Amino acid sequence: MADAYGWVELADGDEFAGYRIERRLGRGGMGVLYLAMEPGLERRVALKLIAPEAAADEVFARRFAEESRIAASIEHPNVVPIYAAGEEQGVPFIAMRFVSGSDLGRRLAREGKLAPAEAVGLIAQIGNGLDAIHAAGLVHRDVKPANVLLSGEEGAQHAYITDFGVARNVATDSGLTQTGRFVGTLDYVAPEQISGGEVDARVDVYALGCLLFKLLTGEVPFPRDGDAARLYAHLNDPPPAPSLYVPEISMALDDVVVRAMSKPPVDRYPSAGDFGRAAQAALSGGQVAIPERTVATGAAATRTAETMAPAPEASSGDVGPRATPTRPLERTATGGGRSGRNRPIALAASLAGVAALVVAAITLAGGGEDEPPATTGGDETTAAKTSEEPAPEPRPQTLSAAKLIAKADAICAEGQRRYMEVRDLENEYSTDIPYAEALARNARQRVRGLRVLEPPPRLADAYDEYVGAVERVYATDKQAVLAARQGDAAGVEAARNQRDSQDALRERLAGEIGFTVCSTPQS
Repeated sequence: MADAYGWVELADGDEFAGYRIERRLGRGGMGVLYLAMEPGLERRVALKLIAPEAAADEVFARRFAEESRIAASIEHPNVVPIYAAGEEQGVPFIAMRFVSGSDLGRRLAREGKLAPAEAVGLIAQIGNGLDAIHAAGLVHRDVKPANVLLSGEEGAQHAYITDFGVARNVATDSGLTQTGRFVGTLDYVAPEQISGGEVDARVDVYALGCLLFKLLTGEVPFPRDGDAARLYAHLNDPPPAPSLYVPEISMALDDVVVRAMSKPPVDRYPSAGDFGRAAQAALSGGQVAIPERTVATGAAATRTAETMAPAPEASSGDVGPRATPTRPLERTATGGGRSGRNRPIALAASLAGVAALVVAAITLAGGGEDEPPATTGGDETTAAKTSEEPAPEPRPQTLSAAKLIAKADAICAEGQRRYMEVRDLENEYSTDIPYAEALARNARQRVRGLRVLEPPPRLADAYDEYVGAVERVYATDKQAVLAARQGDAAGVEAARNQRDSQDALRERLAGEIGFTVCSTPQS
């Protein structure tokens, strides 16, 4: 029976497509979800009925049937199994395994954020599930907390990626459907979905990066007022480092999260599984043994043969080496440390002014964080595993004293140039959050550039002490960010004063090594 909006409303005990309804679980942007019993087999399923607006779209209906067929073939322990899909009374439906438990959105609502080890462990599981989806030729397009189901005890929970009502075969489409419907949830949506660019598996890598940021900090990456502001931030604002919210998070894990949220898709991890493994390595301080590679096929595959080359040395003021398109993947990622660096982050891409136009043209189809859970069960296996031996991790080249001084001074010069661009003495001790974040980003870039350099043995101890001082300067900038977010002007002033003290020590240590620019006070 349909309600006033055309939704099929089923009561307890009703039958639909051969399933007996037990109760309604919830309603989201793309459909309504019921707990149902499959007669004969006597197993409970999650039965999702697709929204009438989508069902009336002939293109959507055709894709829904094709996608459901592909999705039903996916067998992976981190992907909800689909038992059946079809149409009944003109309403498309999917029958999935029912998972008794909760979803990640509800857990975050209770706890705010998760411990880094648990957050990274869940992301690694989700990444493996997404790899299986991408290997089947599908792009999920709506990775978010509500679409991750959890079972088991907290601290050892099993994660399942769900909701194939949004995942679609995208061989010819961008982020907007032919009816102008937008697929995705704004807090986790990739720039190319917003701008109408080509969409492939890497939009899910971006969303997974946003999700890990949320798990680590309890905040979405771009908390802005209004849809247009959030869209604009995804298009233009630099990806934030989680440690600006939670100082205990390491810079190595910062680097992994920020890379996943890079604006250009080529700068992200080529697969969701690569991202999960890199996050685990960053957390443990180890290295990733499996070379990075794309596992996506068909419509999920990248449109060009983009992969990552071995990283060149950082130069001048570079934050680090930048990815370049090259042959099939040869590069391995590391968890951090001065002798093994993650590849850097491209911080900006200007896709000007699209956001306001998109807001006027789209209908949000992803639903909110209250999207109901659906189903699944299982345990590991990763799609498209490589049998190749991992490539050896290249060590940075040891520099002569003269080259070390030249490169470090170039990094410091670039840092000072950026500092002068953003410096605003009127806001130095204020609770202006964007200003505090800009200073912290600049300090972080300097730390990353300096950590890449490998000094000659006779300068190693002095250089490590100097870099440690630079890191402490960055730590005080992070403290200022936290104080600014709390509206604590006294806290900001205390952090700034501490920074000045650490900066003086940094300059003295730089002078002892022989640096010129690095030992000069910032104007």
